Amino acid sequence: MDSKREHEFNACYRTYAPRIYGLAYRMVNNHHDALDIVQESFMKAYKNWEKFRGDAAISTWLFRITLNYSYDYLRKRQKEKTFEIKRDIEDAKKYFGESKIIKEDVLKIVSLAIEQLTPKQKAIFVLKTYDGLKYQEIARITHSRIGTVKATYFQVVQKLRKNLFLKEVMKNEL
Repeated sequence: MDSKREHEFNACYRTYAPRIYGLAYRMVNNHHDALDIVQESFMKAYKNWEKFRGDAAISTWLFRITLNYSYDYLRKRQKEKTFEIKRDIEDAKKYFGESKIIKEDVLKIVSLAIEQLTPKQKAIFVLKTYDGLKYQEIARITHSRIGTVKATYFQVVQKLRKNLFLKEVMKNEL
């Protein structure tokens, strides 16, 4: 890579690394794994920098690479890991008391509900909700139609509302 292209890549990294990290973190919910995904994403972008045609925004290309690595990670994790969130909440309550844990408890419940989404649903939800992208850009990133993205986002919001409502009802009954 010539020095001009390398300078462009470095500027791109400085500009987009925080957003790429945010997407990776929201997809995998783990700081170290998100850092690994960011590193892999930018390594792939660096290796293919000369091949980038510019048909889409550079951010769209980087988000797509990051989503692909995130999907790979989620597939691997799904096979390996199970969540023990209830035990974690109970342990935290013992050490810190009920009142200090309520906020963390709610955040964990929301995170768990988001974890139940399919990788594509999660990607669309994260890109729209946390990154504030427009439907058209999300469609480009996920290789989907705009109507599909809108419908998926609507369904995800409805699913999360339903799941969070059911969790609250079950919690109150216990």
